[in-house]
Amino acid sequence: MPGFELINSLAALEEKLAEKLEETRRSADQRIKNAEAESERLLAEAEAEIRRMEEVSRTRITDYRIELAEDARHRAAAEKTRLLNQALPNIPRAVAFILSEIIP
Repeated sequence: MPGFELINSLAALEEKLAEKLEETRRSADQRIKNAEAESERLLAEAEAEIRRMEEVSRTRITDYRIELAEDARHRAAAEKTRLLNQALPNIPRAVAFILSEIIP
């Protein structure tokens, strides 16, 4: 009966290998599922970060436009003041000249 024991031993070994193979397959399947879930999570995080960065960029652009508009207003007001200060002293002379040309 030594042949029978050998066959039994080989059958038991084959069964253990089949179980080990099935366990390895299940483990690999679980790892794949975990990796897919992790990649979906990372993708969602990346998309959320992109949306956040877009919002920050829009806010910065808006703030910069407001800053530029305020700066332009200040420069225009300063230029207006400069021109008025330059022109005001000459108004009486200009009026006198115009009147002298109209009324001789």
